[in-house]
Amino acid sequence: MKTFGLILLFAIGSIPLCAADWQPVSVPGPVPSSGTGWLRCWVKPHDSFFTKHERNLFEESVGFHFSDLPGSHEVWVNGVRIGAGSEPGFLRYKVPMGTLSPGQWNEISVKTTPVDGAVGFRKEAPFLMNYFWECVFEGGWEFLEDGDYIPGKALAEKPARAAFEEFRESNRVLGRAEQVHGPKLSPQEAAKTFTTTDGLTMEQILAEPDVEQPFHFSYDGKGRLWVIHSRQYPYPAGLRMLSRDRYYRAHYDKVPLPPPNHDPGADLVTIHEDTDGDGRYDTRKVFVEGLNMANAVLPGKGGVWVMNAPYLLFYPDVDGNDVPDGDPVVHLSGFGFEDSHSAANGLVWGPDGWIYGGQGSTVSCRVVRPGLDPEGHPGVYFEGCMVWRYHPGTRAFEIFAEGSGNTFGLEFDSEGRLYSGHNGGGTRGWHYVQGGFYLMQGVDPGKFGPPRNPYAFGELPMMSTEDKVVRFTHFGAFADGTAMPEPLRGMLFAIDPLHNEIIASKWEARGSTFETVDHGAVVKSSDPAFRPVYIANAPDGSLHVGDMYEFYIAHGQHYQNQIDPTSGRIYRVAGKGMELENELALSELTSEQLVEVLGHPNKWHRRTAVRLLGERADEAVVPKLKELAINGDGSAALHALWALYQVAGLDDATAEKTLAHSNPAVRSWTVRLLGDAYGIQRNLGLPPARTEAYPLATNVFEMLLARAASEDDAEVRSQMASSARRLANEQAFPLLSVLLTHDEDVDDAYIPLLCWWVLEAHLPSSTADVMTFFRNEELWDRRIVKEHLLPRVARRFSVEGKRQELLQLAELLRMAPGTDQAKQLLIGFEEAYRGRTMTALPEELLSAMADSGGASLGIRLRQGDESAVKEALDLIADSKAPLDERLRYTRSFGEIKRIEAVPVLLSLATVDGDVDLRRAALASLGSYDDTDIAVKTLAALPSLPEAVRPAAFTLLGSRPAWAGALIAALQSGSLSLSLVPGDVADQLRSHAEESVRTAAVKLFPKAETAGMDFNARIASVEEALKKAPGNPYAGEPIFEQRCASCHKLFFKGGRIGPELTGYQRDDLGTMLISIVNPNAEIREGFQFITVKTKDGRTLGGFQVDRDNQVTVLRGLDGQDLTLSASEIDTVEPMGRSLMPEGLLEGLDEQQLRDLFAYLRISQPISK
Repeated sequence: MKTFGLILLFAIGSIPLCAADWQPVSVPGPVPSSGTGWLRCWVKPHDSFFTKHERNLFEESVGFHFSDLPGSHEVWVNGVRIGAGSEPGFLRYKVPMGTLSPGQWNEISVKTTPVDGAVGFRKEAPFLMNYFWECVFEGGWEFLEDGDYIPGKALAEKPARAAFEEFRESNRVLGRAEQVHGPKLSPQEAAKTFTTTDGLTMEQILAEPDVEQPFHFSYDGKGRLWVIHSRQYPYPAGLRMLSRDRYYRAHYDKVPLPPPNHDPGADLVTIHEDTDGDGRYDTRKVFVEGLNMANAVLPGKGGVWVMNAPYLLFYPDVDGNDVPDGDPVVHLSGFGFEDSHSAANGLVWGPDGWIYGGQGSTVSCRVVRPGLDPEGHPGVYFEGCMVWRYHPGTRAFEIFAEGSGNTFGLEFDSEGRLYSGHNGGGTRGWHYVQGGFYLMQGVDPGKFGPPRNPYAFGELPMMSTEDKVVRFTHFGAFADGTAMPEPLRGMLFAIDPLHNEIIASKWEARGSTFETVDHGAVVKSSDPAFRPVYIANAPDGSLHVGDMYEFYIAHGQHYQNQIDPTSGRIYRVAGKGMELENELALSELTSEQLVEVLGHPNKWHRRTAVRLLGERADEAVVPKLKELAINGDGSAALHALWALYQVAGLDDATAEKTLAHSNPAVRSWTVRLLGDAYGIQRNLGLPPARTEAYPLATNVFEMLLARAASEDDAEVRSQMASSARRLANEQAFPLLSVLLTHDEDVDDAYIPLLCWWVLEAHLPSSTADVMTFFRNEELWDRRIVKEHLLPRVARRFSVEGKRQELLQLAELLRMAPGTDQAKQLLIGFEEAYRGRTMTALPEELLSAMADSGGASLGIRLRQGDESAVKEALDLIADSKAPLDERLRYTRSFGEIKRIEAVPVLLSLATVDGDVDLRRAALASLGSYDDTDIAVKTLAALPSLPEAVRPAAFTLLGSRPAWAGALIAALQSGSLSLSLVPGDVADQLRSHAEESVRTAAVKLFPKAETAGMDFNARIASVEEALKKAPGNPYAGEPIFEQRCASCHKLFFKGGRIGPELTGYQRDDLGTMLISIVNPNAEIREGFQFITVKTKDGRTLGGFQVDRDNQVTVLRGLDGQDLTLSASEIDTVEPMGRSLMPEGLLEGLDEQQLRDLFAYLRISQPISK
C-alpha cells in the first residue's frame, strides 16, 4: 500500500498541468508531458518583414529557427504547417510569403512528442528572423497536452501571455539545415530562356550533375576546363559557429586544418575535355574532392592551385596524369572566412608570372607563409576589400591594391590592365593600378573600420560612367576571342546576376584610367534563377559563363539555407556561325612554336603561351623573345616581353629599348617589371629573401628619366609613379621630380595621388630625403606640387602634432618661394588641426607662419591669438562681410569655444539674416554650456524661419538642462507642440535623460506604424499615381518644401540624405518603400547615430567623416559638427533612418502625382 502511494504521488508530480487547458511554461527548458502536446506563442513581426523589394528579399528570407527539440515535431504558423520532422540538430523552416500578417499577433504552434517524459526546446529558445532582424522566443509560452489541437490564425488583439514583439538586429548563430531550393527549370528548359543581340548565341555546354555551383573555372595548357564546385558554401564543414553579426560575419570554434587532416567538405575540382573537337565537353574527371570552402582553381607550375580559405593550396602533379602526386602544399595561410561569400577568391595568372587573387569586403586576413615565416609571425593583416598577389617561385606575397567593392573575380585585359566588378551600383567596376588605395566600401562605422593607411589623404575612384548602372556588376571579362563578333571585341562583358543578364560595355580612356559606356544588354534570360557569377575568355575563342543557378541570390538567404548546392550550368557566348578554335593542345608544342603563338589573335592562346614559356624557362628562345619584344608590333611584342621576363628576367640592354617601344603598353610594363625586379614592396606584404631595393643600372635609369620627361601617355606615367614608390630612394625621388613636370596630369583621377604616395611611403623613415626633394625650387611652381603635394605633406607633418614633424613643416614654410605655396601648406596644416586647438605649437613654426605672410585668420584664431578672436567676431557680425567667410568663422567658434563669442552667435541666430548663417550659429552655440543660450533660443523659436527651426531644436535637445527647458515650454503651452517636427519628437522620445524621455512620450505619443499601415499606404499612393498624369513643374515646389532640405536632385537640395540624382528613380516600387517606410532598408552610411560627449551633450545625425583625430557628424539640421576624439564619450547606432515617416501625409492625389512626376525627371527642368 505504501509503495502504491509513492507511485501515485510520483505520477501526479510528473503531470502538473491540466490536460484540458493551456498552461504557462518557460522556454527554453523541458516541459513534463506524457503524450503529444502543443507549444504555442504569438509574435507581432517587425515592419521589415513586409518590406517590398524587387526580389522580395525580405519576405522571402523569413524563417523559424530552432535546435535541441527531441522527438518528432510539426511547426505551424497561423494555421499553416511550414515544416515537420524528427531530426536532431539545427533546423530552419521557411515561412512562405503571405503566411505572416502585418500588424497582428501571429500564432506560432509547435506540435511535439515527449522524450524521457518531457517535451520542449532543451537548450536554446527558437527564433524568427528575416534578412537583418530577429525575435528570440525566450520566456513565457503556453503548453497544451492535446494532440488534436487545431492551430489558429493571427489575432488582432495582443494575447494576455506568450506574446513577443521585441526585435533586434539579427545575431543568433546559424547552421546548415534542410535546404530550400526555390522554383527552377531543368537545364534543357533554362537553355531556351535566353535572348541575345548583336549576332550572339548563348549555348549551354555543361549542367548539373556534371557541374554544380561553378563559382570559378580556368584552363590548362591542353585547353581543358577546370571547374571548382563550391558546394560546401556557405557553411564550412566540421566547424561550429560561435557568434555572428547582422552582416553574417561569423566566428567559429576553431581554425580548420588543411588537407589531408581537414574536416572533409563537399567541394571538388573536375576536369572537362572535348576529345573529338565538336565543341562539347564529353569527358569529366574528378581531380580532388572533399575540399572545404574551396572557391577557385588554377592549373600551372607543375600542379594545381586551389583557393580554400584560410589556405592557398598547391596540389603537385608533375607527371600531368590528373592525379595529385601527394598531399597539398600550403603556400599561404590566414585568409579569413568570417563571411564565406567574401572570402579570398578569383585566382588568375598575371602576365608577370604572379598569382593574383581578391578578397571581399566582410572578411579580414592575417596571411603567413607556412614553412618560411617563423612561428608566431604576425603576418599581413588586412580588413576588407583588396587585391593580393603571390609569386610561386620567390614566395613573395603582396597587397597589390587596397579597397574597392567586395571583390569576387579578377580579369586582365589584352594589355594587362587589372579589373574587377562591384557589388554596388553606379559603376561597372574597378581598374586597379599597382599600389593604389581605393575607396573602401561603405562608411558605416558599425560595419567597416577606418582605412588602413591614415596618411593616404585620398583614394582612387571606381570607374566613372554616364550610364545608369543599377546594382550590380558582379564581374566581367573583356571579349578578346576569335569566336566573338568583331564589333564586340575589346568590350567588357559585365555579368549582372540580380537582373539575369550580361551587358557589353566599352572602355574609353580618361587620362590614366577609364570610363565605361554601355553598349547594352547582349544576353538576357527570362529565368530568374539564371545567376552568372563568373566569365572568362575560353580556349575556343568564345566566352564561358558560370551560372550558379539559384532562385535565391542574396548571401543572407544562402546562410538561411535557401540554396541548392547541386545546381549549376556553364554556357558559351559566341558569334552566330563563327568558327571555334580547335588547336588547343599548346602544352604539346615546342618552345619555338609557343613563341609563334604569342601573336595569335585569340587571347587564351597568347596568354597560355606566355605561361607555358615561363614554366619551361627555356633559355634557347630568349633571343627570339628579345627580338620580338624590341621590334615586334603591338600585342605580340607585349606578350614577348611578359614571356621574356618570366623566362630569363629583363636585362638592361633590352629594357633600354623596350622603354622606347612604340606600344605604350610595352613601355608601361617595362617600367612595372623593372620596379618589381629592382624595387621592394613598400605597402603591406611578405618579401622574398631580398628586403632592400637595388638601384637600376645607370644607363637604364637615365633612359627611364628621359622617357618620363617626354612620355605622352598618361597610363605610362601612372605606372612610373607606382613604380617610383618601389625604387631605391636615390632613384625614386628624381623620377618623381620628372613626373611632376607634367602639369597636364593635375586633374587626372590617379596620378596626383600616386605621386603623393611616393612621398608618403618614405615618411617618417626617410624624412631627410623628402625634405631634400623639396629643396628643388623648380618643383614648387608645378601644379601637382602646389595643388596636391604641398597640402598633403603639410597635413602629414601636422596630423600627429609631434614637435619634430611640426618643425619640418616650419622648414617647408621657410622654403616656400611665395605666398601661394605657403598658403597651400597652411591649408594642409588647418586640415590636420580641424577640431583641435592649436596650442603648444613650436615657436619656430609660429614664426615661420608669421613670416610667410600666409597665416590665415583661421590659423591665428585656433592659435588663441586674442586679436584674431576680436577680428573674427567683428567679421561674423558684419553683415557686409563676405558670407563664406562669416560662415567659416561662425563654425570655427563651435570648435575653439571662446565664451566671448556667445553673445555674437546668439545675435546671429535670433536676428533676421541669412538662413545658413543662422543655422551655423545655432550649431556652434551647442559647444557652450550657458543657460542664456536656451532661454534666448526658446524665446526666438516661434518667430524663426521654418528652415532654421530644426537647428534650434537640435541645439535645445543637445544638453539635458536645455532639453528640460524645451519640455517645460511645451508642457506649459508657451511653445506650441505643432512647431516640433516629427524627427525632433523622435529624438526627444529617445533622449539620454530619462525625465526628458518620459515627458516626451506623453507629449508626443508615437502612433503605431505596423507593416499593414505601410503596405496599405504604399498601395494607396500607387493607385493614385495610376489614375492620372502628374505635372513635374507643379511637383517642384512640393519637392522643395518636403524633400529639398535633406536631398539633392540635380542642382537643388540639401546634403543631409543621399543625393537622388543617381538614384533608381524610375523604380516606383523601391522609391515608394523608401519614402513611405524609410526604416525598412537604411542606406549604408545614412544610419542615425547618437554621440554623447564628455561635457554632457547628446548629438544625433550621421557620420560623414572620421579619422584618428576627429569625427564629423551631420545633424538633422544639415549642420556639420566636428568633434575631437577627446570630446567623445560614446557613439551608438540607433538602427533607424534619418528620414521621417509620414512625408506624404497631407498631400492630395494630384499633389502626389505631381511630386512623383518631378522625382522621376531624367534631366533638370529649371535653373
